[in-house]
Amino acid sequence: MKASSSKKGQITRKTFIQQAGLSMAGLFFLEPLKAGEFITTKSQDPKRVVIIGAGLAGLSAAMELTKGGHQVTILEARERPGGRVSTVRDPFPEGIYAEDGAVAFSESYTLANSYIEKYGLKKIPWTFPETPITYVLNGETLQVAPGEKVKWPFDLTPEEQELGPMGMVNKYIIQTLPSEITNPENWNEEPLLALDQKSMTEYLKEQGASDGAIELFKNTQWFAALPGETSSLTMAVSDFGLFMSGSSFFVLAGGNDTLPRAMASELKDVINYGYVVNSVETRSEQVIVTCENGTTHAADHVICALPHKVARTINFTPDLPVEKTEAMEHVPALSLTRAYFEVDSPYWNERQVSGLAYTDLMTGQVVPHLNMEAPGGSAILECYVFGKKARDLDAMSETEVAAVLGRDMEKVHPGFADHYNSNIYVKSWKNDPYALGGPSWPAAGDVTNYLENLQEPAGKIHFAGEYTTILRSTMEGALRSGVRAAKEIHNA
Repeated sequence: MKASSSKKGQITRKTFIQQAGLSMAGLFFLEPLKAGEFITTKSQDPKRVVIIGAGLAGLSAAMELTKGGHQVTILEARERPGGRVSTVRDPFPEGIYAEDGAVAFSESYTLANSYIEKYGLKKIPWTFPETPITYVLNGETLQVAPGEKVKWPFDLTPEEQELGPMGMVNKYIIQTLPSEITNPENWNEEPLLALDQKSMTEYLKEQGASDGAIELFKNTQWFAALPGETSSLTMAVSDFGLFMSGSSFFVLAGGNDTLPRAMASELKDVINYGYVVNSVETRSEQVIVTCENGTTHAADHVICALPHKVARTINFTPDLPVEKTEAMEHVPALSLTRAYFEVDSPYWNERQVSGLAYTDLMTGQVVPHLNMEAPGGSAILECYVFGKKARDLDAMSETEVAAVLGRDMEKVHPGFADHYNSNIYVKSWKNDPYALGGPSWPAAGDVTNYLENLQEPAGKIHFAGEYTTILRSTMEGALRSGVRAAKEIHNA
């Protein structure tokens, strides 16, 4: 999945779209932020600003505020920047790495791409395999090459059988959504607002999708969401209007965390790592932020750029407005766990399959990661698991996780036990105290009921993060939310 588009055995997104029967004209392109949404002038009344969290939201806020002449201090609990943009390298051999956080960028991420260009980071196309993808669904195993027609093991209409998973995405979603989804600022207006009143599953049914098609959709699409429980508006905008709209997907050479690390390098003089915030107290003239290590930090304004479940662990004085705390408590964070197994070689190549697999097993979606310095050497097989299955894994020891997933991996890629070298890394975002879950996934009605409250400042305390934007679960949404929070302070 990390190979360049020219690498043998991979095809570009454009080719994949054509083979899947999708029309490029049917895809969407996100409107970039307007110049007026950025800070473009030096403040005549510079503020002291404490930013809690050095994820993309906090970093973009700091970049904007620095441009405006404000005095910025960032307090980050971890010993690294990036938050849930995280690349795992240890414990694997040099040359092998994988993302245990945000998976990929889209060319439609206008703000992210501007930063990537600024820092000269290299893009590696996130290509689709030319060799067959494995599907283990409903007790059947299929090996499906791009463009190949197979009989899917679900009760589908003849047309749905002919279309296949991506063809059904095209028919039931891409070709039916209103063009307004490309402008996230329109989320609280019709026709978009009506989409918030139904789940993606309900939307699919309205478009004529069969129950079998919906089950196939749930198990073959790469979205950090639960279609039966997630607002169709948030999936329409962030997944289809944003991520699916790019003419190509890509990762960054060396890991996606090279972006937050580049941003943090520019802000190195204002970032404090290992600072866990315990309390935020608003006084008449200033805000006092107190950390676990006993340090206190005075500010005119504070930006809380933490995941919303983590923000709820901070003691705010006075209490945050009831509407905001209710919103933070009600909007769920996805249970997301990812397990990485080192194998001695990409042995699946011997069977002339790609390594990529979509399953309804405990393994979830299986993704291969190759050693780019030695493509025939050690490799990683990743299991991407969310929802109840992730929570089940979270209750297990690492040894138990290896055993449970290993048994299912034999069904996906036979011979796994002979090639697995017992080196495993498991990342539970739910069990991470500085995340307490994966991205937000508002249920039907949640955007209407809660998004404005999530965005609203509480006095001198401002809020940023993917959960404060309609572009939930995206790096672009996180970056844009930081720009918004910074502009609020600059204009105060």
